Amino acid sequence: MRRRVAGVVAAVVTATVLWIPLSLQTSVAIYCYPGDPPDVYQACVAYNQGIGQQVNNEQQLLDIQGRISDTQARINAIYSLISSLNAQIAAQKALIATTQKSIDDLDRQIRFMEASLTRLHAQMSVRDELLNQRLRYVDDHGSVNYVELVLTANTFNDLMNRMIGAQQVAASDRKLLSELAVERATFDQNNATLAIQRAQVVALLQQLQATEADLEKNVATQKAAMAVAVQLEAQLQTQYQQVAAQRAAIDAQVAALQQKYEAAAQKAGGGTGQFEWPEPACGFACISQGYGCVTFYLEIYDPSCPYPHRKHTGIDIAAAYHSPIVAADTGVIYFYPGSIGYGNLIMMIHGNGYSTVYGHLAGYASGLSSGQIVARGDLIGYEGSTGWSTGPHLHFEIRVNNDPRDPCIWLGC
Repeated sequence: MRRRVAGVVAAVVTATVLWIPLSLQTSVAIYCYPGDPPDVYQACVAYNQGIGQQVNNEQQLLDIQGRISDTQARINAIYSLISSLNAQIAAQKALIATTQKSIDDLDRQIRFMEASLTRLHAQMSVRDELLNQRLRYVDDHGSVNYVELVLTANTFNDLMNRMIGAQQVAASDRKLLSELAVERATFDQNNATLAIQRAQVVALLQQLQATEADLEKNVATQKAAMAVAVQLEAQLQTQYQQVAAQRAAIDAQVAALQQKYEAAAQKAGGGTGQFEWPEPACGFACISQGYGCVTFYLEIYDPSCPYPHRKHTGIDIAAAYHSPIVAADTGVIYFYPGSIGYGNLIMMIHGNGYSTVYGHLAGYASGLSSGQIVARGDLIGYEGSTGWSTGPHLHFEIRVNNDPRDPCIWLGC
């Protein structure tokens, strides 16, 4: 129904961003510290890449409310803001979860390290006591006198036993000193590691608190934006009801026309399920809006779509104004000039349950009238911007038993 709605929304939002004074433009990106655990750092980088350099969301919402007068344009801008907020909130929740996991992992490592240090300290205390005992013994008895050992030995074997014993005592002392030095070095290193881990936890907690605060702010803005959207939708409710009622009436007429013209359309060669591109002057590259869920409030309601549950039931093809439009298949033509939503509208019945819709036309081809059989590829009208349209384009639908389907299924776009 609309031409380049996404482009219009982007233009509105871009204009909004540019209008905001530089003093109010606030980046919600956060600093990613390379010294963080790798998973946290990567999650932080991904978060920043996902949100880009955003302006302050609260200010943007206020600006949308204050500066955009057209109700539908304001709804489009708000939905764009909500979509951006949803992406930010999802990224923030992912970053919070990753950061919290790293904090938990570091807490666990700190507990293990503290337990290890307690055991090591106890072991060092034992070693220290042994060393102190040896030092007190040496202090009381003096060091080993090897001359005395030789002179007081009764036999050669006694001498050797005394020498070996003395060597073993010396080796034991050296081993005790060496092990105690290693344990002290290990204790100091583990203490340093523990200090680093504690500092990491402090930094991660600060990052977590900042991200959670920003998340709360974005959630509050999201709720406010949703409330504004609901208010604006209420303003458009009367227009939507008019469009819906007219569409229902046209659909009912099409159902009756299908029964009336089915045989004639099939006899003429329509209803084969093969369709021609309806705008020869402009190919697939001119598709400005595809089939599927959209935020344009005046589209039809579809519960399978996310909020606001609207679906674009065809494709929009944006060529030059007054470009020729041709019949996508042979069938019986029917005209609906001046409809509310689609403006100047054409319905064609092709047989075997197939029908096509051509909306927003500037006018119809001369010499045609409702109920006439038109061959595939024949001129039926000209591209325009009538009805609910933001610019020249053709709204094109393919229906099966009056149920709109994605035209690209048949056209290959």
